[in-house]
Amino acid sequence: MECGLRVRAAPKSARYLLLVAYACSIGVSAQVETGTDVLAEKHAESGSSFVFIPYPITEPAVGVGLLAGPVWMREGPEDDSGPKKPQAFGAGALWTDGGSRGVVAFDYRAWANTGWWTTAVAAKIDLDLTYPGLSPALDQSRGFTLHAKGAGIQGEKRLGDSPNSFSLRLLSASADAQFDRGLPPELAHTPKTTTIVSLGVGWSRDTRDSVFTPSKGNVLSAGLMAYPQALGASFDAQSVALQWITYQSGLGKGTLGFNSKMDFSFGNPPFYLRPYISLRGVPALRYPGEQVASIETEYRWPVNARWDVLAFGGVGTAHADISGITGKKSVSTAGVGVRFKVQKLFGLTFGLDFAQGPEGEVTYIQIGNAWSK
Repeated sequence: MECGLRVRAAPKSARYLLLVAYACSIGVSAQVETGTDVLAEKHAESGSSFVFIPYPITEPAVGVGLLAGPVWMREGPEDDSGPKKPQAFGAGALWTDGGSRGVVAFDYRAWANTGWWTTAVAAKIDLDLTYPGLSPALDQSRGFTLHAKGAGIQGEKRLGDSPNSFSLRLLSASADAQFDRGLPPELAHTPKTTTIVSLGVGWSRDTRDSVFTPSKGNVLSAGLMAYPQALGASFDAQSVALQWITYQSGLGKGTLGFNSKMDFSFGNPPFYLRPYISLRGVPALRYPGEQVASIETEYRWPVNARWDVLAFGGVGTAHADISGITGKKSVSTAGVGVRFKVQKLFGLTFGLDFAQGPEGEVTYIQIGNAWSK
């Protein structure tokens, strides 16, 4: 999945609700995380869990809120070539104090022993956001509401017994951006209503030993997304996303991780589909561009079998030249966090991250690791 939010079909339940942004083709990785009040019923004989979880939203771009709904998790097939992933399906409703509202339904499953995993999502959402302008120095900040609805499906196929997989993605959506005052200069010719039709292909290699709390292994991925007007898209654009995540032994019992990303946007996509710097401590959509790169490192120390503490930091840069207006920005972030592992929920981990970014302190509620893979 693209739109600034790359989501390989992954097992953490909060991830599926993040698909709101994907299904509506919104480049807002509003971090939807799980809360600490969890009602779970474990069915040992079937290896499944019914979970009704309120997902606190702590992404500063959309405000503080909640995405709540039932999620049914069940064990996935055995896989010797990568981390084991549970299956899940469910639905949720979104509310934030910034005025954002929405509903989403999803299904993430494996198809017998074929090696195929599919993620299907349908959503309708209204997001109240702020467009900061291409260059923050120009102070062209505008508030806007994005009304969007759509559906998407992704199919991912493991290649033989290897840790490599190939994916296909299809998305159809409509979006309407309403600004609270005049458009900034670089968006002067941006249509109000957009029809989004996209086709994507991707490749990834995943050798992590765990989905939720990896201690070793790598994820290497590449994706191409096209928005062909021949299929009904109201604009012509393409995007390329590259990502490498690695985990290795650090000092003592700790784990050292690195997450490096590069995103490229071509053609004339709507501003909310352009990539942006995505780091803990930086609001989503704050620093968009045609070329975006970032790297974040994290060191996690196990206090005991249930508790981990961690420290992280990152740097990112975004550059664009749109309608003759050039914008460039580089930022850095740092922070600390804590994680708690819930053994009965497939080893799911919950926690807090406290990040210092270019605009102040930000607190996130997290599920698993913060890197969207």
